[in-house]
Amino acid sequence: MKRLFLLAVLCLCAFVSHAKISYQSINNIEGTNIVLIDKQAPSDIKITEAVLSNNGKKYIATQIRCNIINGVVIYRLKFKRLTVFKNCKVILMVNGKKEIVDIQKGMSVR
Repeated sequence: MKRLFLLAVLCLCAFVSHAKISYQSINNIEGTNIVLIDKQAPSDIKITEAVLSNNGKKYIATQIRCNIINGVVIYRLKFKRLTVFKNCKVILMVNGKKEIVDIQKGMSVR
């Protein structure tokens, strides 16, 4: 019985988990533009909020664009132009769920 319960819990965890939204690129042309990607997103995406947290300050996105191509979602977010990036994170509200993407970690990997 314990094994059956454990198997059910593991199956539920595998079903609920999905690919995380990941950082793809950033540029400072006419504002700070950040591109994020989600390779296993649902077909119906609704972003209600995008906030950039940089060095303790929060900036609301001035533009949010979302494209779905073959099940891959590309988020293009535009913020006020920034020149210094420290402890950057993007906080998205996707389909009513809060998603946090560590931009600083993504920039250091490249």
